[in-house]
Amino acid sequence: MADERRRAERQSWIRLESSVYIKRSLFKKEWIPVVPFDYSRYGIGLQTDEAYELGDEVVLSLKLVKEDLEIDLPMLKGFVRYKEKHHSRFNYGVEFCFASKNDKLKINEDLVSIERILKRFESERVSSVNNGGDNARTTGI
Repeated sequence: MADERRRAERQSWIRLESSVYIKRSLFKKEWIPVVPFDYSRYGIGLQTDEAYELGDEVVLSLKLVKEDLEIDLPMLKGFVRYKEKHHSRFNYGVEFCFASKNDKLKINEDLVSIERILKRFESERVSSVNNGGDNARTTGI
């Protein structure tokens, strides 16, 4: 656009969403959003108000949303391997587990894709900051 006033090209965006499946009672079950704070194809770090113990099984969903792509894993299982109190919430490290080798093969491609996309995004973000700052922040747009 000839009348474009933006000083720099806008950066692409990315969002990683996750929820845990909570069984409140015999008949009441619900998905509760959690805050993912790190990720690899083997597991995820997440923050929530929900209380788990080390070794507890966790059922979670994971969705990566990028402007031109969406990877949705509606049901993953894992075990709590790390727990830390963080203010009024808890940080957990959850290691993914699979019922069978076949399940792992089906899901692993998406887990690896999410990992690659997040690594690429982080690398581009760091490169942008090192080469003059985050354009969205420095321009105020």
